[in-house]
Amino acid sequence: MQLDKLIEWRYWKAFTEPDIWQFLWTGLQATLEMAAVAIVASLILGTGLAFARIGRNPLSHYPAAAFIEIVRSLPVLYLIFFAYFGGARFGLQDPQTAATLALTLYTAAVNAEIIRAGILSIDRGEIEAARSLGLSHLQAMRHVVVPQAFRRIVPPQVGQLVTLVKDTSLAYIVGTTELMQRIKVLYSTFEIGTIQGLVVAALIYFSINYTLSLLSRRLEERAPASAGTQLGTKPGVATAIRPASI
Repeated sequence: MQLDKLIEWRYWKAFTEPDIWQFLWTGLQATLEMAAVAIVASLILGTGLAFARIGRNPLSHYPAAAFIEIVRSLPVLYLIFFAYFGGARFGLQDPQTAATLALTLYTAAVNAEIIRAGILSIDRGEIEAARSLGLSHLQAMRHVVVPQAFRRIVPPQVGQLVTLVKDTSLAYIVGTTELMQRIKVLYSTFEIGTIQGLVVAALIYFSINYTLSLLSRRLEERAPASAGTQLGTKPGVATAIRPASI
């Protein structure tokens, strides 16, 4: 009996109407906007945090480490609430902006650790070889370490982007108009079953995230040779890097 209700046509009929899909499309646009802004801003902020934490200057190292550890320990939903209600005290009234800010801060903390791990995974020998060719430490970081590190972090970074797209669904709780909020409106006000609406939402999220996974594989396959190889570094000269050495 329950299966008959699940496949009953009247609960799916609304999804044949163009207006319904237009309604969902506006919600998907909000989802993609939040994810796009958050991933770009978090990459910039996360890169700065990663270098600050790797650095030996205590004025930048300890604040960066504290920010990363604290933010990563908090639930995303808590950060969204904090940004929304805390931001309201400073004139930030738009729920989508508040949610995007919360997602940016959380993703920046995660990205900082991904980027830091990528940088520390580069063999010390690569840096020494670059220095022996006359490059300064800054040039070695720019031309040898960072290009290889960012190539290595592509898979975890895309994984974090997938997580970010899913986390945008939490923003509906503060009144954003993203995809899940639109789905909720549909099964609350139209003759659309709850399960049917959630199935459609799942298919949309799957399509986006599976496409991102395929893109990640293509980027890995088309990535150029490592910067260390281009500078003439031989595989045999590399030694294991120590976390405190950069």
